[in-house]
Amino acid sequence: MPTKQSTTLAKGLRLLEALIADGGRSPLKSIAERMGMPLPTAHRLALTLETEGYIERQIRGHFYPGEALAGFGIIRGSLKERVAARLRHPLARLAQSHRAFMHFGVLEEGMVTYLVKENGSGQDLFTAEQMQLEAYCSAVGKVLLAALSTDELESYLANGPFVSLTRNTLTDPEAIRLELESVRKKREAFDRGEIREDLFCMAVPVTSSNGEVIGALSASFVKKAPDARIWDRVRRSLRKVAAKAVETTDHEFKPISE
Repeated sequence: MPTKQSTTLAKGLRLLEALIADGGRSPLKSIAERMGMPLPTAHRLALTLETEGYIERQIRGHFYPGEALAGFGIIRGSLKERVAARLRHPLARLAQSHRAFMHFGVLEEGMVTYLVKENGSGQDLFTAEQMQLEAYCSAVGKVLLAALSTDELESYLANGPFVSLTRNTLTDPEAIRLELESVRKKREAFDRGEIREDLFCMAVPVTSSNGEVIGALSASFVKKAPDARIWDRVRRSLRKVAAKAVETTDHEFKPISE
C-alpha cells in the first residue's frame, strides 16, 4: 500500500530541478512565478537546499547547482561554467552602464566559445551564447591565444590559413604573433574592425586563483569606435569584474559585483 506523499519534498525537488535547468540565469522570484509557487515557500526551500549544498548562491536571488549534486551523478559544472554563472549579472550591469555588449569567452580547440553575452546597447550583434568564433580576429580570442604556451601557439599559427574578414584583419602568422606578444605584455586586446568594420572590442583576461587564464571578458561597440576616455572607463570596469571572478580558491566562490 503506497504511503502518503511528502508535498514539501516534492516541491523542493521541483524547485531544485528548475534551478538546475535555469543555471543561475533567473532570480528565484522569476522561477517561483513560472512554477506557480509562492515566493516565501520558494525562499524557504531554497535556503534548505543551499544549507545542504545542493545549490550555491551566486548573487542575491540567483542560484547555481551545488557540489552535493555530484554525489548523484549530476555534473556541477566546470570551473569555466561556474565562473560564467557568476559573471552574468555583473556583465549585465556593465552592458547597461556602458551601453555596449559584454561577453565572457573561453578557448576550445582553437576557437572562442562564448559562455555569456549581455546586451546593453539596444542594437543587434551576431554573437550568441555557445557560439564559436575564430580566435585570431577577436579581442577575446587574442587574450586567450596570448596565454598559450610557446608550443601551443606555434601549433595554432601553423594551422592556417587565416581568412581576411575585413581589410583590418590580421592574416599573416608573423603579424598575429607580434600582436599576441603585445597582448601578453599589456594584458588586454582589441578588435578594431577585424571581424566587421563597424565592430570595436576590448578584452581582458580572467584568471584562476593560481594565475591560469581560463577565459576573457570583452566589451563590444557597434558602428562607432569609442574614444580614449571611454576605452579607459571600459578597461577599469572589465578589470575590476575580472579580478573578482575567482576569489580565494577555485571552489570558494562569493557573490561578485561591479
